[in-house]
Amino acid sequence: MELLSTQVEPSIETPGNIRCSARIRWGLTGELSLWVDVPEACTKSLSETGNPWLVAMLPMAASLGEDIELSLPVDALLLENVRGVMKIWKEWYPELHSVDIRCPVKGYAEPKSTRTATFFSGGVDSYFSIARRMPQNPHGIPAVGKVDDLLTVWGFDVGVSDEAQFRPLVGMLSESAQRLALNHIIVRTNLREVMPIYRKQWGPLTHGAGLAFIGLMLERRYGEIVLGSTYPYGVLSPWGSHPLVDLLFSTSGVTIVHDGAAMTRIGKTELAARLPETRRSLHVCQAAGLHNCSRCEKCYRTMIALDILGLKEAFNAVFDWSDYTLLKVSKVYVGGGLQQIFYKEMISAAQVRGREDVVKALRYSSRRSGRLAPFVGFAEQLVKRPIVWRLGIALRRWLLSGSIQKEYIAL
Repeated sequence: MELLSTQVEPSIETPGNIRCSARIRWGLTGELSLWVDVPEACTKSLSETGNPWLVAMLPMAASLGEDIELSLPVDALLLENVRGVMKIWKEWYPELHSVDIRCPVKGYAEPKSTRTATFFSGGVDSYFSIARRMPQNPHGIPAVGKVDDLLTVWGFDVGVSDEAQFRPLVGMLSESAQRLALNHIIVRTNLREVMPIYRKQWGPLTHGAGLAFIGLMLERRYGEIVLGSTYPYGVLSPWGSHPLVDLLFSTSGVTIVHDGAAMTRIGKTELAARLPETRRSLHVCQAAGLHNCSRCEKCYRTMIALDILGLKEAFNAVFDWSDYTLLKVSKVYVGGGLQQIFYKEMISAAQVRGREDVVKALRYSSRRSGRLAPFVGFAEQLVKRPIVWRLGIALRRWLLSGSIQKEYIAL
């Protein structure tokens, strides 16, 4: 893969934004145009190096087995780090390749900024990272740092062309940022549209790289970029955002922080819930537009945690509890293996709090999901095959009939 050229110009598609784009050649004849739109006020923050482009290209190059060539300089620390990333990925996913990187190398330079940004989708991870980065906050939350900007990416959770879905959501997030007295920056990118591996392997492989790409695109603005953790220490497995990998997307001037892996999901929920804005605006799914649908697996996962914590009434503004029952909790389809981690955490928390009714429902859900998981996995493999994909859809629908299952997950 080769970075052929880059360009900075006003964005035609996103008024009031500047577009930084790159032409990238891959394979024998393939070429793609990757772009990022940022507000005009951030023009001077845009990277002038090859750092963000290298990070964006890395998963695709590793999957294709193609070396990377850039004419723009790459930070020496990042260049060393991404070689480590490839070794980790190769250990996790043997089908990937370690590739050579040819580029000018830029030696150490003093960090240019002390500003910190964290990504903001409105979910538990977002509010957790914000809540503990508010020094002198009046909510009894110990601060581990500070945050200046909230970054929302159009093109990751919501399709880059889906304006009808994104505009209401970003309006709600901007109102939350305003109430928190934090700067809100909306960035738009076609990364997942033009590089298929970012669609197909977003969870297992690429979403940490995708977030780091956006952060490094604004590397002249920040000294620290915070990525919310997914799984806690002690139960870590190969995943797209991981404490071993995220830090390795750092440069000598920008540190990428994998935030919160020392806490369980329910622990993060409890801390985030202390922030009043979380109780007003927590947004974990988009199955019902601006509102949490209160019926999908992601909503139920969060609602169960709040129930265990005794916070149902505190979150009446963001969830509809009228149809929430422990019978339905027992019918949540969790999946198998790694997918069951959050539910095992909740079982332990429910036991500590004497909620044996919740423990019973969750254990039933876990056992039922474990039995179904191999058959659901088989059905999902059929969906990917050209001739029998309709059979796969029908089989999955039948297997999960009556189950509470995933519809849409916001990171």
